[in-house]
Amino acid sequence: MSKTETTRGLADLSDDHLVKLRIFCADGLHMGYQNGRTIRACRGFTAIEALVAATILAILTASVSGALMAGRAQSKLARDTLSASFLAQSLMDEIMRLPFNDPLGYTTMGPENGETRPTFDNIDDYCGYTDGPGTITDIASNAYPDTYKGFVRTVSMTAVSTSPTGWNRTLTGLLVTVSVTKDGVELVKLQRIAWN
Repeated sequence: MSKTETTRGLADLSDDHLVKLRIFCADGLHMGYQNGRTIRACRGFTAIEALVAATILAILTASVSGALMAGRAQSKLARDTLSASFLAQSLMDEIMRLPFNDPLGYTTMGPENGETRPTFDNIDDYCGYTDGPGTITDIASNAYPDTYKGFVRTVSMTAVSTSPTGWNRTLTGLLVTVSVTKDGVELVKLQRIAWN
């Protein structure tokens, strides 16, 4: 029995039966009948539909990957900032452990002739100090792990003074600033005042 014969034979059925009836053809497609008319099912996506679906998928993929990349950049910045905070705090602690006044009576900012970091003897010896990238060490010249190789630490100092109400005198000191940068971007700037 051919498709044409099957279709003619179904013409005698009532409309209620035709709506529910489906005949599957040899190629896997189906035909249905509704109100006496033959309706052919969709064969698949057209090229335009496939192109639209691919475009939508590309847009969604780009937006998701953009969000993932932004999250990764934020995570790296947070890690770098945490490492920079540690480096700044360790150098600030090293500086603030020293006395304000030079034991030999020198009054110029910066290290005296022949002084190196292990032999600094007062706070202002660190004025202008820089270490890194790749050469960051502790006071005993022990290198920090590779995690800290890309950072640069710098120290600057500014003289400050204040006259608190009721004290009848002026306090002098140094504003000590430790800055930590990586790839030219300042991540941490730590400041403390060392009073005389």
